[in-house]
Amino acid sequence: MMKLRSIASLLILLSMLLSSCQSQKTSLTAMSHQKKYCQPTIRLDYDSSYLPIPDVQSVLQSDTSLTNRFSNHDLLVANAAGMLPLLREFTRLKTISSESADRERFVVGQHITDRLWLASMQVSGTAAELECEAERANRLAAYLQQIDSKRIQQLTLLSVVVGALTTVVTAFIRADTPNKTVTIGGGMATALLAGKAAISSKRTIHLVDDRNLLTDIWDQHQQSRVYPPFVWKMLMERSFSYGGQHSISFTTRQRWVNYTLTGNTAREEQLYFGTEGDYGADNLMTRVAMLNQLQASVRLFYQDLQSLKLNLSKQF
Repeated sequence: MMKLRSIASLLILLSMLLSSCQSQKTSLTAMSHQKKYCQPTIRLDYDSSYLPIPDVQSVLQSDTSLTNRFSNHDLLVANAAGMLPLLREFTRLKTISSESADRERFVVGQHITDRLWLASMQVSGTAAELECEAERANRLAAYLQQIDSKRIQQLTLLSVVVGALTTVVTAFIRADTPNKTVTIGGGMATALLAGKAAISSKRTIHLVDDRNLLTDIWDQHQQSRVYPPFVWKMLMERSFSYGGQHSISFTTRQRWVNYTLTGNTAREEQLYFGTEGDYGADNLMTRVAMLNQLQASVRLFYQDLQSLKLNLSKQF
């Protein structure tokens, strides 16, 4: 009687675990499918009159009024912020001693402050969007890892139950041949379950990102459709990188190639730098790493703005 109760209990537990395994499916969350999960809620239109000057070095070489007051680094930052014409006008007005010139200089100084503030907002906005995308990918990766962990736990418990059930059943069978059959079958089932637990499920989740901030860095476009003008100019200007030989955008891409995407395939390249794809947990963590590297580079632009601000305060 006790043996029958043991068998019944094991069968009930087995059916519950099997039911749990069958019902445990990956649910695609709303955050993975939202095309504009981290995007700005409004379209940002930048004044074309304050865009960076493409050939700024030729302008600086012909205007000593600026180079005598500011370092080349600060002038390049000012150009990226679209305020180089304002600086030229400000320095010109400083040479004029009159009340009207003083009033004009005050107005120009306010415009310069506004440009600095806007550049700072572009940096913080881009960094926030990168952080948001990294957090989204990290949460989705944790979701997939949690499901895989539960799957391994369930399969391990199943293998234990099957092994115990096999032992109990063989105790009721007196005939030699059926006994061996049950024993072999139970052993094979236990081994199969243990093997499935040891192998990754390769579960994926579909992620949509129409505004993929990694794409322009990977493709090395001269113009960007997603980055604000100041941030993109800073990323593309070679003078802002260590050594000045390559842009921050290029060196970031090379770090991805050398340390993050080692052995990547064409399919993975399309996955990371396209607009959507099926990501596994490892793919999502790779995406998190690239977004965080890029975010760190963007946040460092605050130091460049601080240098310019400190030197501007001496001129006001």
